[in-house]
Amino acid sequence: MGIADCWEAIPRKWKTPRVIIPLFVVELVFEIAALALYGIAQPNLYRTKLWKEGSLHGWNSNPNEIIYAYANYRPIHTPLPWSQFVTNFNVIIAVLALFLLLCKAIMYICHIFHPLMSTIIHAALVALYAVSIHAQAAPDMSDPDHPQPGAPWYITKSCGAPVEPKLK
Repeated sequence: MGIADCWEAIPRKWKTPRVIIPLFVVELVFEIAALALYGIAQPNLYRTKLWKEGSLHGWNSNPNEIIYAYANYRPIHTPLPWSQFVTNFNVIIAVLALFLLLCKAIMYICHIFHPLMSTIIHAALVALYAVSIHAQAAPDMSDPDHPQPGAPWYITKSCGAPVEPKLK
């Protein structure tokens, strides 16, 4: 069994080609929603407000600790769920996924989008989204008085009246 035999064993036809276009449409809807959600959150509209609201309830660290640490020349890092990195990473994933969707649609129309290529592309997207979910659900242990060992409070707690008057 040589390389040519292995190459011929890779399927090039879709078993259910009529399902591919509706799946593209469903994926487009989710990608546009993700791009809108992450794009709106990109300029830090909600992240610091949610961080501050959680600190007022005593559920996580206070964002002002970062300023105090910088003022006192102490080393400190922003907890992963509250960092700009996570927001930027999510926007990049959403843009990349939308670009790949466009490429997949063009390749499908040109009959060069094979199932093996689909598997590779979707495995890469699943891996990127898994890293994103891990980063969004990371613990905030920067304040020993108010540790958050699990996911951030806006995922684990119910919504109630905000303490911060600007959020009302």
